[in-house]
Parts: sequence; C-alpha cells; structure tokens
Amino acid sequence: MPLPFIVTNVSIYRGIAEDAYAKMQELREAARRPRGDGGWVVTYDPDHRDFRYACIATVFVGIWLEAATHLAIVRDHGVEKAREFDRRLYEDKLRLLGYTDGVLIERAARLRRARNELVHEKAHLDSGEIRFAQDEADNAHDLLVALKDLDSPR
Repeated sequence: MPLPFIVTNVSIYRGIAEDAYAKMQELREAARRPRGDGGWVVTYDPDHRDFRYACIATVFVGIWLEAATHLAIVRDHGVEKAREFDRRLYEDKLRLLGYTDGVLIERAARLRRARNELVHEKAHLDSGEIRFAQDEADNAHDLLVALKDLDSPR
C-alpha cells in the first residue's frame, strides 16, 4: 500500500545546515590573510561568528539526519520498524537502511557525539575530548554530502 502524502521539513533542515556551513566557510576565509613566509594571519573575531555558524551547521545536520532516516525507514520498512528504531543511534538507522561503509558510519557517530555535546552541554562534566566546532561542522557537512540522496523519494 502506498504511503500517504506527508508534509515534512526535511529539506528545510538540510537548507539551514548548508547555509550555515557556507556562512562559516565564508567567515573562515575572510579572517585569513597570507603571510609572506607562506603561513596565515588569522583575524580574531570577538563575536565568534564562524563558531556560531559551525554550531548551527552541526546541529541542523543532526536534525536533518534524524528526519531523513525516519522518513527512509518508514518508506523502506514501515511505520512499526520506524517506531522500533525511533531512539536508536544514527549509526544503527543507517545500517538498517543499507549504509555499511565504515567511514560513513564513523562520521555519523562523530556527528552524534558532537551534536549531543552542543545541545546538551554539561559544562562541569568533561568528556575528555577537545573539539573544534569548525572541524565538527566539516565532518557534519561531509556526512550530509555523502548521504545526499537519503531524503530523496525512491
């Protein structure tokens, strides 16, 4: 039986993530000037705008991934399987959908950890890992690109 027409924000989440990542990249490049010796001079931004956009990009790739995997699981496996996988890890959902590449699964795990630390900040509980928001946004964007067809109807 075909699925009913549904209204979803999945493409909007993707757009927010892509726009924020592009803005982060723009700000990152604008802050760098070449030095005579081949290095770079990085201008300090007291408002941390590239950091802010990196956070937005990372969180919205997570929101997009959650929505896209849910839609794909319903499409491919039905509503009951989607309910069963509702609170499972990104990695588990991707494996269910046939994504088995180890690099891609590790990107999803890294996104999950970074997104959780951003959204559920526990300032007094040190994870023991130093993260750079821009690097996490790069990882999130690479995952978004690798899964570019996940939210497309089949």
